Amino acid sequence: MNMAKLSVHGDDPTLKSILEVLPTDPERQWRKGEAKGANRVHLDSGFEVLIAQAPKSQVLPSRIRSYLAECRSRGVTFTMPRIVAELQLELNGDDTVDAPLDLSLADMQHLTEMGISLSLVTRCAAA
Repeated sequence: MNMAKLSVHGDDPTLKSILEVLPTDPERQWRKGEAKGANRVHLDSGFEVLIAQAPKSQVLPSRIRSYLAECRSRGVTFTMPRIVAELQLELNGDDTVDAPLDLSLADMQHLTEMGISLSLVTRCAAA
């Protein structure tokens, strides 16, 4: 399955103000100092939002565009100090062969203007 997630971390007051106007509820949240496994703790509070999940990767860009447009219409931005936002794309390698995921220059510009970096992971299907 191909997925697009928005991962945001930073200071608690700013995260709270973002969560109040975000179009969807977070899939996962954590607080600064909470355990995250392997005897490690989270250095910042944060959350993850599932933006889209689809069997074919070419569906993701339109869903990402719609979600980010809704965020912009609500005044959501991630350019404030002490906030880090990342769009995480997890792609099934087999699904991208015949139907690649295409992000336009305009898409990349919108991510930049909103203060969102991009992370791309391609997973091979299990044999």
